[in-house]
Amino acid sequence: MSVEVINVTKKFGRFTALDQVSLKVKSGELVALLGPSGSGKTTLLRIIAGLEFPDPGDARVLYYGEDVTLIPASQRKAGFAFQHYALFRHLTVFENIAFGLRVRPRATRPPEDEIRARVEKLLKLIQLDPMAGRYPSQLSGGQRQRVALARALAVEPKVLLLDEPFGALDAKVRKELRRWLRQLHDEIHLTTLFVTHDQEEALEVSDRVAILRAGRIEQIGTPEEIYDHPASPFVYDFLGNVNLFHGRLQDGSVVIGDTEFIVAAQAKTSDTTAVAFVRPHDIRVTREAGGPTRLAARVVRSNAAGPVANLELVRLDSGDNFTVQLSKEEFQQLQPKPGEQVFVQLRNVKVFSDDYSI
Repeated sequence: MSVEVINVTKKFGRFTALDQVSLKVKSGELVALLGPSGSGKTTLLRIIAGLEFPDPGDARVLYYGEDVTLIPASQRKAGFAFQHYALFRHLTVFENIAFGLRVRPRATRPPEDEIRARVEKLLKLIQLDPMAGRYPSQLSGGQRQRVALARALAVEPKVLLLDEPFGALDAKVRKELRRWLRQLHDEIHLTTLFVTHDQEEALEVSDRVAILRAGRIEQIGTPEEIYDHPASPFVYDFLGNVNLFHGRLQDGSVVIGDTEFIVAAQAKTSDTTAVAFVRPHDIRVTREAGGPTRLAARVVRSNAAGPVANLELVRLDSGDNFTVQLSKEEFQQLQPKPGEQVFVQLRNVKVFSDDYSI
């Protein structure tokens, strides 16, 4: 494994930021650390970087099998890029990228022609070679972040560590930069960990996602695995909008009110209360009653602005509200009116026991 943390605990006073966390990152892999504020993701990244150290005990941090647990950041050969670019205002783009090489001790400093060649190569890689002579104030936010990443790569790190690298940018630039980051990673294959609270960003960019909650890793897997097969109600709820329907398991189905829906194969227990989780886009809306597999509801309001249409419905049996997401085509065909009765079918239903917590 390229990077591995084993049994890492970190407390700040009475607050436990990390609680016996273990994580393995393969060589050349891009892993996102995702979670709400206070979940421990930045603390974990800082311990991997050497900017913080785990509490005394059996904790270990390994780079390529080498124990670096007590080695400071300056000796770990990790590259850093953070939300605030921290570029030197008085240095050009070229000199900002070259900075980490120029400040090395003379014995380990590359020759000037090697520094220049390396910086020029990175400028082409980040597509900013025409701007080598500009200063940070003459660049956009997205361009400054690319310079910060190039500076981190210039020292030829073993590991690249990114802490909310796009957090200070607007939504459009974030989308452009995360596509660029994925392309960059596919070119250089450098082991990378990045912290984000943006679920869409993590799912789009990373090879695997580690979801943290209260100082522990709740689930780790590919974006498809964690989205399609969440391990807990917390993961399900954290990765996008979800509707909750209280019901009872019965012979491989969940009964919600008087309506029965098929659930995932793992829900074997019968005659127990449960909560069914259903994403808004997994609900089909029709005007046809269709017997016991469709739940009666009334349209409260609709919003068709944007690429999809959102409906707010209320169940006729319980009075509970829930949301539905339709494609533009589905919405135009249905043309739902506020106040009218419709029927819904729930698909891809995921069931958890009724003692869940989010």
